[in-house]
Amino acid sequence: MKTRLIVLAGTIVLVLVTTLAGCGGYNQARGRGDAPVGHRDSTPAEVINMPDEFGNVAVKCDGHGHRIYVVTHNKSDAPVTVIDDPSCPGGAAR
Repeated sequence: MKTRLIVLAGTIVLVLVTTLAGCGGYNQARGRGDAPVGHRDSTPAEVINMPDEFGNVAVKCDGHGHRIYVVTHNKSDAPVTVIDDPSCPGGAAR
């Protein structure tokens, strides 16, 4: 009986270690692994806080003359909206 408990405990530890090893920082270091990243813009976005149960909105210029709107907290999927904005840097001269 004691041997079975030791084997069971060892198996559980092995499964946990293997599972947790899969949660390493591989994807965090590379992003999602879907495409190479040339330039990363980590500057903060302007956030519009909405009342509880409504999605907050993050707004940011992309450096190419576009303003991006993203719903940051919503129970359903919301599209990212990108508009031309002459007040954003990097756009074509107007």
